[in-house]
Amino acid sequence: MQQDKIEAALTTALKHIEEAINAHAGNDEKTMGNSLWTTLAETEYAVFILSLLQSDRSNTTLKQGTSGKQPTEPESTLTSAQRLLKSAKERVQDGDYVKGYEEAWTARNLLLKLQESLERKSKKERQK
Repeated sequence: MQQDKIEAALTTALKHIEEAINAHAGNDEKTMGNSLWTTLAETEYAVFILSLLQSDRSNTTLKQGTSGKQPTEPESTLTSAQRLLKSAKERVQDGDYVKGYEEAWTARNLLLKLQESLERKSKKERQK
């Protein structure tokens, strides 16, 4: 039952990340932002359920990565996160929850950094 929830969340995340990629290509920042938010929410949910399935949490503690102040390119970030989410879904389908968790977690962090970058950009534009 948990696997079904994880797969459903990852499927929805993949649908919305595709929408975000298409919106970015069409310069529709509002749709991209909304799709990114939904992708991130579904990814977060999948990561949460996967974390509950981990019997040894010490092996699944992941580092946050690099500084959030680095510029984030939407196109490359979205495609990288999309690849990770596809792989995470395949891992979950194969029953490899540890690798699925790691890949979904990494995708989550990429998406979160992109969302923060877009919010900073939007805030700067509003201040002009």
